Amino acid sequence: SHQEATEKEVERILGLLQTHFKNDPDTPISFFDLVIDPNSFARTVENIFHVSFIIRDGFARLKLDDDKLPIIEPSKDNEGREDDRSAGARNQVVISLNHQEWK
Repeated sequence: SHQEATEKEVERILGLLQTHFKNDPDTPISFFDLVIDPNSFARTVENIFHVSFIIRDGFARLKLDDDKLPIIEPSKDNEGREDDRSAGARNQVVISLNHQEWK
């Protein structure tokens, strides 16, 4: 089903993110480097969609680096899970990306 495929892809991306930070915990990942597929606009949009679940469910968070560009990192074990309502307020962000910008 589509839902199962989405869940598998979300888990795959989360695994990549966690592996990167296990191997190199001090190097943040550019959000755009993670999601942009230089060969496919559609795949880029799908990646953004899948990453949104990881962030929504509290397994990762977005921050801005010194250049005000978004970076993504896994949440610590004790922060941000969806069942922890006492965690800080969550913000939502809408990203606009058209085909021309993607190129």
